[in-house]
Amino acid sequence: MGIATIGDSASPLGCEGIGSLNSEFKNDEVWLLATSEKLSADDALNFASVPEAGAVVLFSGDVRNHSGNRTGVISLEYEAYESKLIGSFEAIAENAKSRFDGLCRIVIFHRLGLCRVGESTVVVVVSSEHRDSGFAAAKYCIDTLKHTSPIWKKEIWAEGNDWALNANQIQRAEEL
Repeated sequence: MGIATIGDSASPLGCEGIGSLNSEFKNDEVWLLATSEKLSADDALNFASVPEAGAVVLFSGDVRNHSGNRTGVISLEYEAYESKLIGSFEAIAENAKSRFDGLCRIVIFHRLGLCRVGESTVVVVVSSEHRDSGFAAAKYCIDTLKHTSPIWKKEIWAEGNDWALNANQIQRAEEL
């Protein structure tokens, strides 16, 4: 992968600078959002909660104060290939709907830019007729997002910063 310089740090080629980003797709079944604003799990739950749903499963990925053996993490910074991001979320939602029976609504939110310890960086909500498909679909969505979406994470700690450990090769959602 090539490297492009943005500011004083190196980032994966194709990443665009984070300004006031808000890419979104929303219809009656899915709500997909990439934003530099704080994520609202309440908004996601409210959208996903429908009379047909017997289960609403929420996953929130939050910034923690360590990564592997590295302690003292104070924040994460996310960059993305913005023009491809919502499309990758759409593929995840479509594949989830075709794999799991009884899904009602799917929400995928991802934060871009600087996120501090305790803040949510990703929210996935799936509502379904029954809990088994809801849990399975939510797990599929977050696991697939990590392998298919063009998002890069930089860890920032007291002594420095670096692009995160354990990066994944980007794959197509249909392959997982």
